[in-house]
Amino acid sequence: MNNVVKGLGVLLTLASMTANAVLINDNSFAQAGFKDTSTGLVWMDFGINHGQSYNHVSSQLGAGGDYSGWRLPSAEEVYMLWDHVANLDEVEADFESPDYYGAGQLYAWDYNSRVVGGDDSVWDNIFNIMGFNSASGTDYMERSSAIGFFMGHHGLASVKFHDAIDKVGFPAFTHKDEVALRDDGAYSDFFLGLAHENYSTMLVRTATVPEPGAFVAFATAIVAFSWRRRQGRFGRKTRL
Repeated sequence: MNNVVKGLGVLLTLASMTANAVLINDNSFAQAGFKDTSTGLVWMDFGINHGQSYNHVSSQLGAGGDYSGWRLPSAEEVYMLWDHVANLDEVEADFESPDYYGAGQLYAWDYNSRVVGGDDSVWDNIFNIMGFNSASGTDYMERSSAIGFFMGHHGLASVKFHDAIDKVGFPAFTHKDEVALRDDGAYSDFFLGLAHENYSTMLVRTATVPEPGAFVAFATAIVAFSWRRRQGRFGRKTRL
């Protein structure tokens, strides 16, 4: 296989990785965020605005506000994000229910291994990217949690996850990680003004992400240009 063909293969592989990667770190904004590369949306890390009420965060989105440049997401955007986070079509969690609280309102959990430091559920890599609101622990486990409010189809709604780590490794204890989206009217208007460290507000902004097709076209053009230059050099050598 010549170098040009190899180069094209590498570039196409990178394009495929770009298309299939769902969540990646993104540190280009003042507040840390994570990017859903399938939509091009960057979401504020959990833990950035926790301890502030939904009403307060909403009041800080305009010019000069603490969260200027961000916006409240639509319910559809949150549903899509959380579907990508749970990724129930691809992973094999120990329990999966895509409509647990209603259509599209998923709940799922997956066990960690029964070893000291067990923290290997199917979502652990994604949990590490998104941050968390709060952390707690006992003699047997540590757990970080994230709960984010958004305005759903039935009033205030939430997404959440719990990430558990086994501290002992007793065979009798198997701690599980959980993900959920709840949009069934469970939260009253009281929660709109509630400032608590366990709760944050979902915020989003648009990031410019190259389309996979455009990436492939660019890669192909670069390889073609390199090939023409290579051919030109060979031609000159032949004429000498």
